[in-house]
Amino acid sequence: MNLIEYVLIVVFLLTGELLYLRAARHFGIVDIPNERSLHTDQTIVRGGGIVFWLAAAVSVVYSDFEPTCFFVGLSLVALVSFLDDIRGVAWQYRIYAQFVAVSLLMYQTTNLLPTLWVILLLVVGVGILNAFNFMDGSNGMTAFYSLITIGTIWYGQSLYTTASLLFPQTFAALLIFSWFNARQQAICFAGDVGSVSIGFICLYVLIEFIKASESCLPALFLAVYGIDSVLTIGYRLYLGQNIVQAHRLHLFQRIVYEQQWPHLLVAALYASIQLVVNGLVFYALDWSLSAQSVLAVGLLLVLASGYGLASQRLTKAQKKSRLSKADSVMLS
Repeated sequence: MNLIEYVLIVVFLLTGELLYLRAARHFGIVDIPNERSLHTDQTIVRGGGIVFWLAAAVSVVYSDFEPTCFFVGLSLVALVSFLDDIRGVAWQYRIYAQFVAVSLLMYQTTNLLPTLWVILLLVVGVGILNAFNFMDGSNGMTAFYSLITIGTIWYGQSLYTTASLLFPQTFAALLIFSWFNARQQAICFAGDVGSVSIGFICLYVLIEFIKASESCLPALFLAVYGIDSVLTIGYRLYLGQNIVQAHRLHLFQRIVYEQQWPHLLVAALYASIQLVVNGLVFYALDWSLSAQSVLAVGLLLVLASGYGLASQRLTKAQKKSRLSKADSVMLS
Protein backbone atom coordinates (compact mmCIF):
# COMPACT_ATOMS: atom_id res chain seq x y z
CA MET A 1 0.00 0.00 0.00
CA ASN A 2 1.21 3.49 -0.80
CA LEU A 3 0.76 6.70 1.16
CA ILE A 4 -2.28 7.83 -0.82
CA GLU A 5 -4.07 4.55 -0.05
CA TYR A 6 -3.32 4.93 3.66
CA VAL A 7 -4.68 8.50 3.63
CA LEU A 8 -7.84 7.36 1.83
CA ILE A 9 -8.35 4.59 4.39
CA VAL A 10 -7.95 7.04 7.28
CA VAL A 11 -10.51 9.34 5.63
CA PHE A 12 -12.82 6.35 5.15
CA LEU A 13 -12.51 5.31 8.82
CA LEU A 14 -13.02 8.87 10.07
CA THR A 15 -16.07 9.28 7.84
CA GLY A 16 -17.46 5.97 9.09
CA GLU A 17 -17.00 7.06 12.71
CA LEU A 18 -18.67 10.43 12.13
CA LEU A 19 -21.60 8.80 10.35
CA TYR A 20 -22.02 6.31 13.18
CA LEU A 21 -21.97 9.04 15.84
CA ARG A 22 -24.65 10.93 13.95
CA ALA A 23 -26.80 7.82 13.49
CA ALA A 24 -26.33 6.78 17.13
CA ARG A 25 -27.55 10.16 18.37
CA HIS A 26 -30.54 9.94 16.03
CA PHE A 27 -31.53 6.46 17.25
CA GLY A 28 -30.67 7.12 20.90
CA ILE A 29 -27.73 4.69 21.18
CA VAL A 30 -26.21 6.36 24.23
CA ASP A 31 -24.43 5.06 27.32
CA ILE A 32 -27.00 5.03 30.13
CA PRO A 33 -25.12 5.15 33.49
CA ASN A 34 -25.38 1.98 35.59
CA GLU A 35 -23.74 0.50 38.69
CA ARG A 36 -20.29 0.36 37.05
CA SER A 37 -20.43 3.75 35.30
CA LEU A 38 -18.06 6.55 36.29
CA HIS A 39 -20.17 9.24 34.60
CA THR A 40 -23.68 10.64 34.88
CA ASP A 41 -24.03 12.16 31.41
CA GLN A 42 -26.73 10.43 29.34
CA THR A 43 -25.70 11.94 25.99
CA ILE A 44 -22.43 10.05 25.46
CA VAL A 45 -22.71 7.81 22.38
CA ARG A 46 -22.23 4.10 22.98
CA GLY A 47 -20.53 1.88 20.42
CA GLY A 48 -18.02 4.37 18.99
CA GLY A 49 -15.50 1.53 18.90
CA ILE A 50 -17.31 0.06 15.90
CA VAL A 51 -14.53 1.73 13.92
CA PHE A 52 -12.20 -1.07 15.11
CA TRP A 53 -14.27 -3.68 13.29
CA LEU A 54 -14.37 -1.42 10.25
CA ALA A 55 -10.56 -1.15 10.28
CA ALA A 56 -10.22 -4.94 10.50
CA ALA A 57 -12.66 -5.35 7.60
CA VAL A 58 -10.55 -3.02 5.44
CA SER A 59 -7.34 -4.89 6.27
CA VAL A 60 -8.93 -8.26 5.55
CA VAL A 61 -10.16 -7.05 2.16
CA TYR A 62 -6.64 -5.81 1.32
CA SER A 63 -5.25 -9.19 2.42
CA ASP A 64 -7.59 -11.06 0.04
CA PHE A 65 -9.54 -12.43 3.02
CA GLU A 66 -6.55 -14.48 4.17
CA PRO A 67 -7.32 -14.55 7.95
CA THR A 68 -10.87 -15.74 7.26
CA CYS A 69 -11.55 -17.51 10.57
CA PHE A 70 -10.22 -14.54 12.51
CA PHE A 71 -12.54 -12.15 10.70
CA VAL A 72 -15.58 -14.42 11.00
CA GLY A 73 -14.94 -14.73 14.75
CA LEU A 74 -14.43 -10.97 15.07
CA SER A 75 -17.62 -10.26 13.14
CA LEU A 76 -19.58 -12.68 15.34
CA VAL A 77 -18.57 -11.07 18.64
CA ALA A 78 -18.89 -7.58 17.15
CA LEU A 79 -22.46 -8.31 15.99
CA VAL A 80 -23.58 -9.83 19.30
CA SER A 81 -21.88 -7.03 21.24
CA PHE A 82 -23.50 -4.37 19.06
CA LEU A 83 -26.91 -5.92 19.67
CA ASP A 84 -26.10 -5.79 23.38
CA ASP A 85 -25.26 -2.09 23.05
CA ILE A 86 -28.59 -1.43 21.36
CA ARG A 87 -31.12 -3.57 23.18
CA GLY A 88 -29.26 -5.84 25.61
CA VAL A 89 -28.34 -9.51 25.17
CA ALA A 90 -28.34 -12.09 27.99
CA TRP A 91 -24.82 -12.72 29.25
CA GLN A 92 -25.13 -16.45 28.48
CA TYR A 93 -25.55 -15.74 24.77
CA ARG A 94 -22.67 -13.26 24.78
CA ILE A 95 -20.36 -15.80 26.43
CA TYR A 96 -21.44 -18.52 24.00
CA ALA A 97 -20.68 -16.27 21.02
CA GLN A 98 -17.30 -15.38 22.52
CA PHE A 99 -16.37 -19.06 22.97
CA VAL A 100 -17.32 -19.78 19.35
CA ALA A 101 -15.33 -16.76 18.14
CA VAL A 102 -12.24 -17.63 20.18
CA SER A 103 -12.50 -21.23 18.89
CA LEU A 104 -12.34 -19.86 15.34
CA LEU A 105 -9.36 -17.74 16.35
CA MET A 106 -7.58 -20.76 17.82
CA TYR A 107 -8.24 -22.68 14.61
CA GLN A 108 -6.77 -19.78 12.61
CA THR A 109 -3.63 -19.33 14.68
CA THR A 110 -2.67 -22.57 16.43
CA ASN A 111 -1.82 -26.11 15.42
CA LEU A 112 -3.45 -29.16 16.97
CA LEU A 113 -3.03 -29.05 20.72
CA PRO A 114 -4.01 -31.43 23.55
CA THR A 115 -7.62 -31.02 24.69
CA LEU A 116 -6.62 -29.59 28.06
CA TRP A 117 -4.57 -26.84 26.40
CA VAL A 118 -7.41 -26.02 24.01
CA ILE A 119 -9.86 -25.64 26.91
CA LEU A 120 -7.38 -23.50 28.85
CA LEU A 121 -6.72 -21.21 25.88
CA LEU A 122 -10.45 -20.85 25.20
CA VAL A 123 -11.13 -19.80 28.81
CA VAL A 124 -8.17 -17.39 28.84
CA GLY A 125 -9.20 -15.94 25.47
CA VAL A 126 -12.77 -15.29 26.59
CA GLY A 127 -11.40 -13.82 29.81
CA ILE A 128 -9.25 -11.38 27.82
CA LEU A 129 -12.25 -10.22 25.78
CA ASN A 130 -14.21 -9.52 28.95
CA ALA A 131 -11.23 -7.79 30.59
CA PHE A 132 -11.23 -5.29 27.72
CA ASN A 133 -14.99 -4.94 28.08
CA PHE A 134 -14.73 -4.29 31.84
CA MET A 135 -12.26 -1.45 31.29
CA ASP A 136 -14.48 0.55 28.95
CA GLY A 137 -16.45 3.38 30.49
CA SER A 138 -13.56 5.47 31.79
CA ASN A 139 -12.42 8.17 29.38
CA GLY A 140 -9.20 7.21 27.63
CA MET A 141 -8.78 3.76 29.21
CA THR A 142 -9.56 1.63 26.16
CA ALA A 143 -7.91 4.17 23.85
CA PHE A 144 -4.57 4.56 25.67
CA TYR A 145 -4.14 0.92 26.70
CA SER A 146 -5.00 -0.43 23.24
CA LEU A 147 -2.67 2.04 21.52
CA ILE A 148 0.16 0.80 23.74
CA THR A 149 -0.72 -2.85 23.11
CA ILE A 150 -1.19 -2.63 19.34
CA GLY A 151 1.81 -0.30 18.93
CA THR A 152 4.08 -2.59 20.94
CA ILE A 153 3.09 -5.76 19.09
CA TRP A 154 3.31 -3.94 15.74
CA TYR A 155 6.90 -2.97 16.54
CA GLY A 156 7.72 -6.46 17.78
CA GLN A 157 6.17 -8.22 14.81
CA SER A 158 8.16 -6.07 12.40
CA LEU A 159 11.37 -7.39 13.99
CA TYR A 160 10.54 -10.97 13.03
CA THR A 161 8.28 -10.88 9.96
CA THR A 162 6.45 -8.45 7.73
CA ALA A 163 3.78 -6.84 9.89
CA SER A 164 0.16 -7.41 8.90
CA LEU A 165 -1.91 -4.62 7.34
CA LEU A 166 -4.15 -5.04 10.38
CA PHE A 167 -1.68 -3.01 12.46
CA PRO A 168 -1.72 0.37 10.64
CA GLN A 169 -5.48 0.18 10.06
CA THR A 170 -6.23 -0.64 13.71
CA PHE A 171 -3.76 1.96 14.98
CA ALA A 172 -5.42 4.61 12.80
CA ALA A 173 -8.86 3.55 14.09
CA LEU A 174 -7.61 3.83 17.68
CA LEU A 175 -6.30 7.34 17.06
CA ILE A 176 -9.65 8.35 15.55
CA PHE A 177 -11.52 6.83 18.50
CA SER A 178 -9.14 8.55 20.93
CA TRP A 179 -10.06 11.93 19.48
CA PHE A 180 -13.70 11.40 20.46
CA ASN A 181 -13.10 9.50 23.72
CA ALA A 182 -9.86 10.64 25.37
CA ARG A 183 -11.06 14.02 26.54
CA GLN A 184 -12.47 15.47 29.74
CA GLN A 185 -16.00 15.17 28.38
CA ALA A 186 -16.11 12.09 26.16
CA ILE A 187 -18.21 12.21 23.01
CA CYS A 188 -18.42 8.43 22.82
CA PHE A 189 -17.40 5.22 24.55
CA ALA A 190 -16.22 2.10 22.74
CA GLY A 191 -19.26 0.17 23.90
CA ASP A 192 -19.34 -3.61 23.96
CA VAL A 193 -18.87 -3.71 20.19
CA GLY A 194 -15.68 -1.67 20.42
CA SER A 195 -14.11 -3.03 23.60
CA VAL A 196 -14.71 -6.69 22.70
CA SER A 197 -13.58 -6.12 19.09
CA ILE A 198 -10.30 -4.46 20.07
CA GLY A 199 -9.77 -7.19 22.68
CA PHE A 200 -10.26 -9.82 19.97
CA ILE A 201 -7.85 -8.03 17.63
CA CYS A 202 -5.24 -7.72 20.40
CA LEU A 203 -5.63 -11.42 21.20
CA TYR A 204 -5.09 -12.34 17.54
CA VAL A 205 -1.98 -10.24 16.99
CA LEU A 206 -0.59 -11.30 20.38
CA ILE A 207 -0.85 -14.99 19.47
CA GLU A 208 0.84 -14.29 16.13
CA PHE A 209 3.67 -12.46 17.89
CA ILE A 210 4.11 -15.25 20.45
CA LYS A 211 4.46 -17.68 17.54
CA ALA A 212 6.95 -15.40 15.73
CA SER A 213 9.09 -14.77 18.84
CA GLU A 214 8.82 -18.40 20.02
CA SER A 215 8.29 -17.16 23.56
CA CYS A 216 5.25 -16.97 25.85
CA LEU A 217 6.67 -13.92 27.61
CA PRO A 218 4.76 -11.44 25.36
CA ALA A 219 1.57 -12.64 27.09
CA LEU A 220 2.59 -10.03 29.69
CA PHE A 221 1.59 -7.34 27.16
CA LEU A 222 -1.85 -7.72 28.76
CA ALA A 223 -0.60 -8.07 32.34
CA VAL A 224 -2.02 -4.82 33.79
CA TYR A 225 -5.56 -5.52 32.56
CA GLY A 226 -5.13 -9.16 33.56
CA ILE A 227 -4.08 -8.47 37.16
CA ASP A 228 -6.85 -5.90 37.69
CA SER A 229 -9.51 -8.22 36.25
CA VAL A 230 -8.44 -11.45 37.96
CA LEU A 231 -7.90 -9.93 41.41
CA THR A 232 -11.12 -7.93 41.21
CA ILE A 233 -13.05 -11.08 40.35
CA GLY A 234 -11.39 -12.83 43.29
CA TYR A 235 -12.30 -9.97 45.60
CA ARG A 236 -15.93 -10.02 44.44
CA LEU A 237 -16.13 -13.78 44.97
CA TYR A 238 -14.74 -13.22 48.47
CA LEU A 239 -17.52 -10.70 49.08
CA GLY A 240 -20.09 -13.19 47.79
CA GLN A 241 -21.13 -10.99 44.86
CA ASN A 242 -22.47 -12.07 41.48
CA ILE A 243 -19.48 -11.49 39.17
CA VAL A 244 -21.64 -10.96 36.06
CA GLN A 245 -23.42 -7.94 37.55
CA ALA A 246 -22.20 -4.37 37.01
CA HIS A 247 -19.99 -2.90 39.74
CA ARG A 248 -17.39 -0.27 40.64
CA LEU A 249 -14.76 -2.45 42.30
CA HIS A 250 -12.05 -2.46 39.65
CA LEU A 251 -9.04 -0.61 40.99
CA PHE A 252 -9.24 2.10 38.33
CA GLN A 253 -12.94 2.58 39.09
CA ARG A 254 -12.25 2.98 42.80
CA ILE A 255 -9.45 5.48 42.16
CA VAL A 256 -11.71 7.59 39.95
CA TYR A 257 -14.91 7.24 41.99
CA GLU A 258 -13.54 7.30 45.55
CA GLN A 259 -10.48 9.52 45.15
CA GLN A 260 -11.85 11.70 42.33
CA TRP A 261 -8.77 11.32 40.16
CA PRO A 262 -9.24 12.51 36.55
CA HIS A 263 -10.21 9.72 34.16
CA LEU A 264 -7.44 10.52 31.71
CA LEU A 265 -4.78 10.52 34.43
CA VAL A 266 -5.77 7.04 35.60
CA ALA A 267 -5.93 5.79 31.99
CA ALA A 268 -2.48 7.23 31.29
CA LEU A 269 -1.15 5.60 34.48
CA TYR A 270 -2.41 2.16 33.44
CA ALA A 271 -1.01 2.57 29.92
CA SER A 272 2.36 3.80 31.25
CA ILE A 273 2.74 0.85 33.62
CA GLN A 274 1.94 -1.53 30.78
CA LEU A 275 4.48 0.23 28.55
CA VAL A 276 7.20 -0.33 31.17
CA VAL A 277 6.25 -4.01 31.37
CA ASN A 278 6.35 -4.28 27.57
CA GLY A 279 9.83 -2.75 27.50
CA LEU A 280 11.07 -5.33 30.00
CA VAL A 281 9.53 -8.11 27.92
CA PHE A 282 11.39 -6.96 24.80
CA TYR A 283 14.61 -6.74 26.79
CA ALA A 284 14.23 -10.34 27.95
CA LEU A 285 13.09 -12.02 24.72
CA ASP A 286 16.52 -13.55 24.11
CA TRP A 287 16.95 -14.78 27.69
CA SER A 288 16.78 -18.44 28.63
CA LEU A 289 13.41 -19.99 29.45
CA SER A 290 14.20 -20.15 33.16
CA ALA A 291 15.27 -16.49 33.27
CA GLN A 292 12.10 -15.45 31.40
CA SER A 293 10.01 -17.46 33.86
CA VAL A 294 11.62 -15.71 36.81
CA LEU A 295 10.98 -12.31 35.20
CA ALA A 296 7.35 -13.18 34.44
CA VAL A 297 6.66 -14.35 37.99
CA GLY A 298 8.45 -11.31 39.42
CA LEU A 299 6.49 -8.83 37.28
CA LEU A 300 3.17 -10.47 38.11
CA LEU A 301 4.01 -10.42 41.83
CA VAL A 302 4.96 -6.74 41.64
CA LEU A 303 1.74 -5.86 39.81
CA ALA A 304 -0.37 -7.94 42.20
CA SER A 305 1.35 -6.37 45.20
CA GLY A 306 0.77 -2.90 43.76
CA TYR A 307 -2.90 -3.73 43.25
CA GLY A 308 -3.18 -5.05 46.81
CA LEU A 309 -1.46 -2.06 48.40
CA ALA A 310 -3.48 0.45 46.40
CA SER A 311 -6.72 -1.37 47.19
CA GLN A 312 -5.85 -1.49 50.89
CA ARG A 313 -5.11 2.23 51.00
CA LEU A 314 -8.37 3.01 49.22
CA THR A 315 -10.30 0.86 51.72
CA LYS A 316 -8.65 2.61 54.67
CA ALA A 317 -9.35 6.02 53.18
CA GLN A 318 -12.98 5.05 52.61
CA LYS A 319 -13.38 3.86 56.21
CA LYS A 320 -11.77 7.03 57.50
CA SER A 321 -14.13 9.12 55.40
CA ARG A 322 -17.14 7.22 56.74
CA LEU A 323 -15.97 7.69 60.34
CA SER A 324 -15.49 11.42 59.76
CA LYS A 325 -19.01 11.71 58.33
CA ALA A 326 -20.43 9.73 61.28
CA ASP A 327 -18.63 12.02 63.77
CA SER A 328 -19.95 15.08 61.96
CA VAL A 329 -23.51 13.74 62.18
CA MET A 330 -23.13 13.01 65.91
CA LEU A 331 -21.75 16.47 66.61
CA SER A 332 -24.55 18.13 64.72
